Amino acid sequence: MEELSFQFPCVMPTTPAKLMNKAIKAELVPALNAAGFIGKYPRLQKFSGDYIYFLSINQNKPGTAFFLEFGIHPRGEKLTSWGEVVPEEKLMLEHVLFPERARLQARKNGHSSVEEDWFSFQAFGSDLALYSGLASSVAGMLPQMEDWFAHQTAGPNVSPCGL
Repeated sequence: MEELSFQFPCVMPTTPAKLMNKAIKAELVPALNAAGFIGKYPRLQKFSGDYIYFLSINQNKPGTAFFLEFGIHPRGEKLTSWGEVVPEEKLMLEHVLFPERARLQARKNGHSSVEEDWFSFQAFGSDLALYSGLASSVAGMLPQMEDWFAHQTAGPNVSPCGL
């Protein structure tokens, strides 16, 4: 039987998802922080006046595409439909009703969102510039999200989650 040998340190291959996460943290998260969002990637929030603005950056299971889901909720605790009272500091995007949520994605698709509409990095391979370029491009679309927060205006890359 042949003996296996390993050389250390062992370098693990970098996946597209890891490369995209690195680019998002370097390009998109600082733009979100500059817009007033705080928190830890992939979940951020912004407190402004009477509202909390929630944002979640979501990837598909294979780690080849992502979208930003965001929503607005009044400040204060939330009484759920099943009677639970959720304090403001524990609120998350999932507590926001669908009509107060939307997604920022590569292309708008009415009131739906399918994987083909998301920001895809499947074909980027190991080219770091492509990942950074996509994250920077998404950062340039953040004004569409701000318009939706302010006026419920669905820009060219915003798909509302509900009617």
